Amino acid sequence: MAPLNSGDKPLEVWVPSEGWKPFEEAFLFEAKEYKLRYEGDGIDLRLQGIPVPFHKEGNMFITSFMTPFQSGSVEVSINGQYFETFIYPDSRKLTEQQFDLMIEEILEESNICFQLSGLEREVSASGRDRGASWTQWIYIERSFQHLRRIFRRIEKQPFSRLIKLPINQKRDRVQRIDLKTLHWLDKKGYGEQIPLHVEMAKTFETVDVYENQVLKMQLFDLSTLLRIYMNVDRLGVSKTARKYHSIIRRWLNAPFMQEVSMHQGAYTITQKFRKHPVYRQWYQWFEQLYRHNREGIGFDYPIPMKDTFELYEMWCFMKIVGILRGLNLVNETSGLYRTTNSGLFLDLAQNKESRIELRDGMSLYFQRNYQYNSGKFHTFTQRMVPDIVLEHGNEVIIFDPKYRVPGNLGTALGEMHKYRDGILHWDTGDRAVREVFILTPTSEETVDSMRYFEEWFHDRYKMGAIPMVPGDENEQLKGLLTKILK
Repeated sequence: MAPLNSGDKPLEVWVPSEGWKPFEEAFLFEAKEYKLRYEGDGIDLRLQGIPVPFHKEGNMFITSFMTPFQSGSVEVSINGQYFETFIYPDSRKLTEQQFDLMIEEILEESNICFQLSGLEREVSASGRDRGASWTQWIYIERSFQHLRRIFRRIEKQPFSRLIKLPINQKRDRVQRIDLKTLHWLDKKGYGEQIPLHVEMAKTFETVDVYENQVLKMQLFDLSTLLRIYMNVDRLGVSKTARKYHSIIRRWLNAPFMQEVSMHQGAYTITQKFRKHPVYRQWYQWFEQLYRHNREGIGFDYPIPMKDTFELYEMWCFMKIVGILRGLNLVNETSGLYRTTNSGLFLDLAQNKESRIELRDGMSLYFQRNYQYNSGKFHTFTQRMVPDIVLEHGNEVIIFDPKYRVPGNLGTALGEMHKYRDGILHWDTGDRAVREVFILTPTSEETVDSMRYFEEWFHDRYKMGAIPMVPGDENEQLKGLLTKILK
């Protein structure tokens, strides 16, 4: 970028590992705070058209800003001059595959725990099902826009084929004679006895082919499925399902779909479905749609990908449940479930205070609620709701999942002091929290360089951080729980 004027210096950004460097040369990462400085007469910085305010310190204009929680190209304007930079993905952010893995492992552990729950309701475990489920709705919600793009491409250029159909035409309009017309004339007459209208074959292009017939049937089935979600007793789901249903009905009324007859019964994948780049994506979308009900236990509320932190908290809790179950400490798990007319649901949500009964009088809670009148343990200041709590006798051990930690783990650990100092035993007035740990999907490379993850730090300060990454073995948490319970 050309200099603004002969006296101005370029806008600079502070990069911890490199120091101050020109803004347009820096690598920016999402959801991260950066410091900026500019030396000159004045600065007008805009990111995607949104102004960034500066304050003046001496002859410098100083500010700090937080990059958005998404990656991609960003348009930057500095004093009216434009250029583009790129915000890179945060390495701490979980992938879509890890998101799916967390859902799978939560439901898998919930099915195992159901055997210990004492409930008598049966749970289905079919591989493919056309019923509604929580995981299926998440799939529809987050991939529906992808389906819209596929349909637009198909609508612009659908599969078609040429067919010959018989028509009656005035004999003076016949331009070309084919064998079918000659055979017809042999039967009907020739010479002066040729009828005024002659039968002939005309070639037409039709979109009523097998793949489009299957496509129409799939759309009809999807509209039927969406009607189920329209009746769910949750405003956000029913409203979105109603919107999607109207879109599907509009697709079924599209001009090219009016020419297509609907396939009946089972269908198979053809070579066109296998090899065509657009129709293959369509087929794969519907194949995946009915693979989200392997466990009949579901959630009665949705979690979109933008709220991954909620799913991460549930996943950490169920992983701890699995470890305790492996240590033969789980006694009864009915507190995890809620039975409704619609089915059986895993009842994990904020402020639900789900409880698992462990052996030797211990209890494990999800979203445990502590306040001034909460019984055995209470707080003398504000209400506190730690994510995962293990209570044993007069002691409390807290695990706090942190899907994203701003800046460094030290700040997040500092917040844990409120639990250690603020939760008291009602009878004695002593501090009840024995140990506090943060669970975070931090990479191994970062873990090796930070003392918060070291065993000596845990033993000395009774607090610290533990890596919990979907897809990894997470042996450190198992070792820590085993040590604490002994």
